[in-house]
Amino acid sequence: MVWRIYGARFESVELANTNVFNNFTPTKNILLLGIRTWIIINNNTSYSNLSMDIYSNDDDDGTDAPGVVIASSTNNWQPSEIATEDYAAKEIYFDFDNIPLNEATKYNLVLKADGYVYTSTSFLAWRKAWPDPIYRAGYTPTIPNMGRAPYEVSFIGAEF
Repeated sequence: MVWRIYGARFESVELANTNVFNNFTPTKNILLLGIRTWIIINNNTSYSNLSMDIYSNDDDDGTDAPGVVIASSTNNWQPSEIATEDYAAKEIYFDFDNIPLNEATKYNLVLKADGYVYTSTSFLAWRKAWPDPIYRAGYTPTIPNMGRAPYEVSFIGAEF
């Protein structure tokens, strides 16, 4: 049996900017305590301090993009904490300090890291929620749609 997961790799300096992001819209007012997501390691790549930021949504030109940072995770991950093998996939978490997020407001999740070095054979990737995304809206999980599948994330929090 073959186990396959799919992800979008971080290329160039994408862990130092907002080119790769996952947007979401809460259906209720929530206090965010944490986010769980999956990281894929391909060939022991170089980086440190992997963390997550939550951004407002900027859609001035009609397209979604991260606006300004609303909150940053209170923890970060070092490579040896995620995997000790050259190739791995691991679900990790990011802690947040009771961040209030408003119902029907779009936000963006952005991963960041220091010193990330990408090569075509050595990189990090963010796991796609494919073929069965947990939080899907207007998305049909077909192979042609895999590229626009959301990233795998789970929210930990409470309603307020």
